[in-house]
Amino acid sequence: MDTNIQNKVKDLLDKFRSGAISSEEFKELSAKINQSSEADLEFLFSDEWDKFNSYEPLSQDKINSLYRKLNKQRHITPFMKVQKYWLQIAASILLILSCGISVLYYTQHKDIEYLAQQNITINSGEHGTSLVTLPDGTLVHLNAKSSLSYKQDFGRDNRKVELSGEGYFEVKKNTEKLFIVGTEVMDITVTGTTFNVYAYEHKNFVEMALVEGSVNVTTKDPAHNTLNVKPNQKVIYDKRTGLLSLEETSNKMETAWLTKELTFRHEKMKDVFQCLERKFGVTFNIKNKNILQDVYTGSFNDENIRSVLNVLKIHYGFEYTMDEETITIE
Repeated sequence: MDTNIQNKVKDLLDKFRSGAISSEEFKELSAKINQSSEADLEFLFSDEWDKFNSYEPLSQDKINSLYRKLNKQRHITPFMKVQKYWLQIAASILLILSCGISVLYYTQHKDIEYLAQQNITINSGEHGTSLVTLPDGTLVHLNAKSSLSYKQDFGRDNRKVELSGEGYFEVKKNTEKLFIVGTEVMDITVTGTTFNVYAYEHKNFVEMALVEGSVNVTTKDPAHNTLNVKPNQKVIYDKRTGLLSLEETSNKMETAWLTKELTFRHEKMKDVFQCLERKFGVTFNIKNKNILQDVYTGSFNDENIRSVLNVLKIHYGFEYTMDEETITIE
């Protein structure tokens, strides 16, 4: 056997014994030993035997039992192809090396568990909406400046996602595994239903509006208040006071952001501005409070907030300025 190959095999055996060998290195070690002559193996195992001369050789029955056990549990074909004398030595060494197998598989298992706990995060853009299909078939429409995250093993034990921003959920029904939407202040638990969640971190409230089905909403504060919500109802959590309230709703305002067209029929301007805030991810600073009680009837089919404001400006004669995400109405 070439000296470089001998050194490589010895290095791999050292890694195998310590449990630091990788899957690819283990395959390489198996291949090199299976391709080696008996004389080469005698040299290698003699050297290894000197390191472990305090271990007694095993009986043939013990050797056979050991191989059967390793092959059954690990699905690893024994790679030591030698005659009985050297097989005895190899089996004794294998007692030590089998610890390396255990460490290797334990390490790989921990790696898999670590990967399973990692989050997948989807971020929507600064404008417009995004559609996400989860591994279980659930559809999530994300509004602008929103994010949805879930673990790599989503669906294995549960179906939990975390939402920041606004999302419209069409949950695939599964009575055995609940679907949970976690937000900054509350969890929403369902089996299969359709609902809208408004949970921007910079806003003073979090809201869940139910379109179809039935959900439970539970706050994360120490009180852990829970409400059962029915269709055309919405739950509002006030971050400033910690109060959880239940209101009736048509879901019109809550889901208006899903379509390009915004339609208002004799709506108060207070509600119009609130709807625009939610659709475009902006904040209005209304200095002229009188305008909030006026009403508006009309529709917009535009994804540009400035175009919408220019139409309203003509109707109500106000002026406005924009500073990043804040719009001031004079």
